[in-house]
Amino acid sequence: MKNFSSADKKDAGITLVEILVALSVASLIMLPVILLFGVSEKVTYKSINEVVACNLALQKIEELKSRPFEELRKIIEVAAPDPAEGPFTEVVLPLELNGVWNTPGVEYARETRLSFYPNIDPDPSRPDFELQKRRIRIRVIVKFIEAVMGKKNNEKSFELATLLGDETLGAGLNASFPMPINRP
Repeated sequence: MKNFSSADKKDAGITLVEILVALSVASLIMLPVILLFGVSEKVTYKSINEVVACNLALQKIEELKSRPFEELRKIIEVAAPDPAEGPFTEVVLPLELNGVWNTPGVEYARETRLSFYPNIDPDPSRPDFELQKRRIRIRVIVKFIEAVMGKKNNEKSFELATLLGDETLGAGLNASFPMPINRP
């Protein structure tokens, strides 16, 4: 049988100092990892707010695209001083506020704008005046406020735009805007 001396017994176990050093090193390594979870949670909530804003903008665009082209054109023409010849401007539809959209700490507002494209105010003296009124740009701007405890609220906005062509011209893409021809 082997006889252990007192020196061998000292090396056989873990001392309290070694345990404390190991715990402090482990806590220094784990602290940034734990803090990372809090940061990623905040980023997730912020990206959720932007996704909601995107969906609200897309919903409004799809709603307007489902309407007849002539109805949208009349909205722009009626807002002008002279509905036949303009001048036309970008029409801002009433601001939409809806409590159903809001999530805890976030409030949304949606603004829609309609205008002719590519020229907001087509020139009535040009021969292609009617063709210039065959495309409409729809812009939707969703503004939202993120409430942050102990800090100033973050105001953000998300904008989405699309073009809509007159369905009476096929796909609406054949309405061309030719260069002026010099005629004698």
